Amino acid sequence: MNKLPTELVDHIIDFALYHSGNSKASALNLALVSRTWTPRSRYHLELSLDESRVKYQKLRTFTELCQHPLSTLKFIGALRVSNVGNTRIGLKRSPLDHTAANAWFSRRFHARRGGHILESVFTHVHRLTIDRVGWWTLNDMARNSLNNGFRLVTELDLRHVSFTDFRQFYELICSFPLLERLFLILQQPFPTISEMGQPTNHLNLQLPPNLYCIDITTIDVATLQGISMLTPCSSLRQFHWRSNVFYQMEEECRIIGMFLESARSSLVDLSLAFNVDVLSNNIRIRKPASEVAIQQFKLFHDCVNLANNPSLERLTLDIRPDPYLVLFLQHALHNEQALGVRSLSVPFLENVIFSLNTRILPKGGLTEIDLDAALQHPALANMQRLEFGVHGFFPRQSATDKIAQVLSGLMERQISLVNKDDRAIEVNSP
Repeated sequence: MNKLPTELVDHIIDFALYHSGNSKASALNLALVSRTWTPRSRYHLELSLDESRVKYQKLRTFTELCQHPLSTLKFIGALRVSNVGNTRIGLKRSPLDHTAANAWFSRRFHARRGGHILESVFTHVHRLTIDRVGWWTLNDMARNSLNNGFRLVTELDLRHVSFTDFRQFYELICSFPLLERLFLILQQPFPTISEMGQPTNHLNLQLPPNLYCIDITTIDVATLQGISMLTPCSSLRQFHWRSNVFYQMEEECRIIGMFLESARSSLVDLSLAFNVDVLSNNIRIRKPASEVAIQQFKLFHDCVNLANNPSLERLTLDIRPDPYLVLFLQHALHNEQALGVRSLSVPFLENVIFSLNTRILPKGGLTEIDLDAALQHPALANMQRLEFGVHGFFPRQSATDKIAQVLSGLMERQISLVNKDDRAIEVNSP
């Protein structure tokens, strides 16, 4: 086993873990096969450091363990620093105590062997996650450690991280030269939006040239301010947008529209997830009528023109409640020009058909005929493939035939119906 070239060993481990879903148990078992298998196996594991559970006094022992000559922690490929034990991200009058996070990221925190913790120990980290940390609470040394360390990171995940100055956010993103994938759920730190600085991109910095995928979830204005700082992004190829502020879509659509327009022909994959039924700040509105949904979808129509992205090939739509997919197709897409979309994915298409046949959800008089007609929207004239997922409403073996019967008009265009679950089985079959 030790005679195999290192590159071949790495490929074997990557292949094995890919087909096992990158499970932690599989990675640990492969690490025990041979000492030469340990580095690559550890590369697929994530180390989670939650400052709400780790005491400051134990950090020195942890540091010494990491820097021991026989320690395998240095081969970890993913690192998560969080404060999930405390749900309060911080208030102006009573900020969170980030003593542990400051110590982890601070360059002045040394182990007995004299090395800098985190960025100099975990030199193989390719995915960095920061969860529920108020950026303003970190000291200057901790911020410098993040901005100047972890140079090999290709995936950055900021979950419920808050910034009072979005120039610091932009500086953080630009500090990872190899960054390819960015996941954002930013959160405003104070109760009132007016206390936050407006995003003004005047820094002499450039976004990572290989940043091709951005995944965002909007829960308030903070994520939108972050996206404003990232505009323009000419390298964007994949964009995933989940909106949880459906009743405040005017500003959201305007900012996202400008961001997508800046991508131009580089954008090839777009995913949209709108929860129409999400609770808004207006407690008088619980479940919106179809007129309210139509109004919001028209805002999308006015602000987001996907014709500005001529290379867009794949579109994924997840609109909840399920019947409102029809309203989105009718009112959000432009009629003037056919998009380049070849593949449309509706993960819950089965649910949409089921809901249109029942009275479980308000559907505004919509029927299966409306769904069939909406999927033949002029903007989707170039569609050749329709993907869906199976969720138990139809038998797995006959789901494709059942959906084809409902969408008979669409099927006349020789559209291919593809069950994503069947495709996953084919990929994972020996």
